Amino acid sequence: MIWHNLFEDKNMSLKDLFFGNDTESEEKDMSEVKDLITPDMLVGDIITKHPLAAQFLMECGMGCIHCPASAMESLTEACAVHGIDSEEITDALNEYLAEHNA
Repeated sequence: MIWHNLFEDKNMSLKDLFFGNDTESEEKDMSEVKDLITPDMLVGDIITKHPLAAQFLMECGMGCIHCPASAMESLTEACAVHGIDSEEITDALNEYLAEHNA
């Protein structure tokens, strides 16, 4: 089964699915959040700069993020291999890191 078929609510974000819905975060103006991660960044660089990203990516279905090949893949390439939307992952990961001051 493809993981995105697990969404029962089409409006549910990845962050909501994996970490619950936080009403306070919805009230924040997300335009003020600086993008920490971009889709063209290498997975290895993301994990080195933001260790919390490893857990987040694994919970999103990227269980092989520590293999040597993934360290040299961009986030977009890694998402494509797993059938995941890279823009959605990037946005959710940036929100997650901002909430955890990572």
